[in-house]
Amino acid sequence: MKRHLKTSLLRWVWLVSLLLLGIAAQSFGQGCSQCLDNTRATPPAVQAAYRKAIYLLGGTGAALFIAGTLFIRRER
Repeated sequence: MKRHLKTSLLRWVWLVSLLLLGIAAQSFGQGCSQCLDNTRATPPAVQAAYRKAIYLLGGTGAALFIAGTLFIRRER
């Protein structure tokens, strides 16, 4: 019984750490200078739309990866 609790806790710790790593990588990522120049030349409304799109695409990719990992994993 105790071993099951330890493995369950360890899985949650890994899941939370991966989520935090994904959020940090997405938030503090460095873009290329050409994209930065192109984005600065656009109006503020378009810049805000780009920021929302980046979060939407990154969140969708992370959610699909996590769902696939949880779906495919093997119960022991």
